[in-house]
Amino acid sequence: MLLRRLYISAAGHRRPTHNKIMAYDPNYPADHALIVAAEFRNQFNGLMAVIEAQQGQLAALQQQLAPLVPVLNRSAGGQWTVAFAGTAPLTWLVWSRYPGNEAWFNSGEADFPVSDDALSPGTAWWQIKICGEGADGKPSTPFSNIISVGPVPA
Repeated sequence: MLLRRLYISAAGHRRPTHNKIMAYDPNYPADHALIVAAEFRNQFNGLMAVIEAQQGQLAALQQQLAPLVPVLNRSAGGQWTVAFAGTAPLTWLVWSRYPGNEAWFNSGEADFPVSDDALSPGTAWWQIKICGEGADGKPSTPFSNIISVGPVPA
């Protein structure tokens, strides 16, 4: 004798289970319903399709925004540089934090490239990030990535 399980949707519709691919259904499985592996697998496949579609959209947005965000780099020899594809700001403002000053603060301006000596507060650890400043004294770029030197506490 062949038994066929029925899927009962949240709306109360009964239908036999088949190996068919379906889009993600947020109402599946219904409360207290038996889980059928093929349909559950289809749920995961539907979720993966949604995620992959969003990854494509995010990649396109990242390519549009990448030129607008400065990238701070530090070489093994302690030389600091900035990569920025947009119009260079009037000034690069350096924001830092270190022992005794754990909150981020504007620690001055820098003309890149610079060495560690120009930026280091002389402590066991420190972190740096930058943003551009326009002629009006307002930020003209978003903050860059953060670079940590030394063992930064959690």
